[in-house]
Amino acid sequence: MKVFITGATGFLGTNLVHLLIKEGAEINAIKRQNSNISAFDNMPINWHQADVLDLDSLMVACPEDVDYVFHIAADTNMWAAKNAQQTKINLQGTANMIEVALAKKAKRFIHTSSIAAYGIHHDHTITEETPQIGEQCFANYYKTKHQSELLVKAAVKDKGLDAVILNPCHLVGPWDSHNWSQMLTMVSNDTLPGVPPGFGSFCHIQEIAKAHLQAAKVGVKGENYILSGTDASFVEFVQVIGDLLGKKVPKKPMPQWLLKIIAHISVFFARFTNKEPNMTPEKVLIVCEVIQVSSEKAQKLLGYNVDIPLKQMVTDCYQWMREQKMI
Repeated sequence: MKVFITGATGFLGTNLVHLLIKEGAEINAIKRQNSNISAFDNMPINWHQADVLDLDSLMVACPEDVDYVFHIAADTNMWAAKNAQQTKINLQGTANMIEVALAKKAKRFIHTSSIAAYGIHHDHTITEETPQIGEQCFANYYKTKHQSELLVKAAVKDKGLDAVILNPCHLVGPWDSHNWSQMLTMVSNDTLPGVPPGFGSFCHIQEIAKAHLQAAKVGVKGENYILSGTDASFVEFVQVIGDLLGKKVPKKPMPQWLLKIIAHISVFFARFTNKEPNMTPEKVLIVCEVIQVSSEKAQKLLGYNVDIPLKQMVTDCYQWMREQKMI
């Protein structure tokens, strides 16, 4: 099994690479010059210095007759000041990877999207049949995840690309250095200012990695697969962290109006500091969102495991953070 991966040094990419190593895959992955690859010490990986915005470098990096191309790399920024770069990475980067997959005669292209592509304000449980309205959202991440999917689907229809698309929800687990692990750090340091009022679906990162491999092997060309998990409010999520760390945490969420005020003030001062604020209107959107999601399709067709307890996800993340001396 010969694979080519973008985003290999990220949270999901690291977990997927570790899984593929166990599967005996021949791995070709791209990285930047300053990328940290310590998570892959002594692993048989063919590293290539390349960038998703540099088509020539991608063509050189990707081997001929590759079996699976995993396009995981994306800009998840939630600050409008960085929208232009995010749009380039998420759209031109995807277009470049499609061109590479076609040129190298890849047997399958696995595109990592997000539940964000479906947008917000759904009054029912989101399934693969739900119309995607991410492009209507003011948050550029939502827009570009939807638009990047449109590029993939157009290539399937017009160019014969064999592709599947995965839409994960909130990811939790080992090798998380800047996502939900930040919540553990704040609870541990007694610096958590409050808990947002949102409600989401939390997935174990290792099950998401397994779903990617299964999508490559048995997914249906042109299809989406939503990957949800344990449904919980953010208050419940933080309570699990508090119980694990033996810390007191808020039992009630902060009001949305207060978070919006904080976000707008933070963005205002960021104009002068040019440093990304801890809270932005886009981040408020995510942490206040209330969604219900079904991954029944992925469970049936990919064997996706949705039944990982939230406590196990948080514990696995915490244990990894302790090993890394992050907490």
